[in-house]
Amino acid sequence: MTDACGHGEALTTATHMRVAVVYHAWPHYREPVMRAMDCSRSIAYDFYGSGEALEGVLHADPHAVSRFVPAPFRRWRNLVWQPGAVRAAMTGRYQALILFADPNFASTWVAAAIARLRGRPVLFWGHGWLKPEGRAKRAMRSAYFALSHRLLVYAERGRRLGVAAGFAPERITVVYNSLDVERADALVAAIEDGSLAACPQALFPDTSHPLLICTARLTAKCRFDLLLQAAARLSAQDRPVNVLLIGDGPERGRLEALAQALGVSAHFLGACHDEAIVGPMIYHADLTVSPGKIGLTAMHSLMYGTPAITHGDFDAQMPEVEAIEAGVTGAFFCRDDADDLAATIAQWLAQAPPRAQVRAAARAAIHAKWTPQVQARIIEQAVLEVAGHA
Repeated sequence: MTDACGHGEALTTATHMRVAVVYHAWPHYREPVMRAMDCSRSIAYDFYGSGEALEGVLHADPHAVSRFVPAPFRRWRNLVWQPGAVRAAMTGRYQALILFADPNFASTWVAAAIARLRGRPVLFWGHGWLKPEGRAKRAMRSAYFALSHRLLVYAERGRRLGVAAGFAPERITVVYNSLDVERADALVAAIEDGSLAACPQALFPDTSHPLLICTARLTAKCRFDLLLQAAARLSAQDRPVNVLLIGDGPERGRLEALAQALGVSAHFLGACHDEAIVGPMIYHADLTVSPGKIGLTAMHSLMYGTPAITHGDFDAQMPEVEAIEAGVTGAFFCRDDADDLAATIAQWLAQAPPRAQVRAAARAAIHAKWTPQVQARIIEQAVLEVAGHA
């Protein structure tokens, strides 16, 4: 019998390690990396998670992987307790644990300590360091991360900040982040061979205006008010644009009212998880503009070949911002400055490299580092190293 990875019966005999990967919840967009990890010939992963949607974000399908262990969690103020993490550490079933790297997860402190006492390798997986921190917070974070034998972080900057904070460089591995790149590749191929048609500009009265897009939950942190203000400034300069926001959230009503008050040509599509709809819209957009933290929106944009603009205050950014190369696959503006955002958009639209060149560079950047397969390979190597099997 052949499994979804094409391994056949040989997978069972080839696998020689069993590892628990404990997250409080696996967002739907993590399903591709779960599947990629599940294809390992060296490690059999058990994925622990709640199986429930979290803060409006759908959970990955538990049936997408061979072994999913339901592990609900509880919140008390800023603290999280997940009994399944402790149970995973106490059982003799696993040769290593990968735990979600958030110091607010009290159960992770306990699980990591138990695993270490039992002689089991512990890996933490998360953002790591996002910015330089004060002495007290730095000491707390260092004590927490010291419970791990290896820290898996999303980006090179996180590793540099960790080393600067005194963490041993050999204990930090950059694993990057990803979305469903294979699905995006298939959709891009369908768009370019003409079998998948889409025209998001048709949502607007004037289809000739450049299309600015963003796919994200509509929250205050995303600062889409800045995008609408920038669009209004561009219109006042006789450089009108269309704005398409894909997503829902608590700020939607306020943003719709602001767009109307400013006279901005904006369309609010709402939440959409159908990549066959969202992907072509991103592909045909002129720019992705994410005025707040960009995060995985950078991946979503670049894997369809669309350049991205976000703010350049990296201490207030997410790790995935590293995928954007200024002047090549996007640009940066001064944080919280609508005038500079408008100027940055205008400059890109007027002076950007040829669209085909930008598309190729953006997609190449994703394929080089930011894919589920790259993540799975690096994670597997890190696990084997700390377990002494490399």
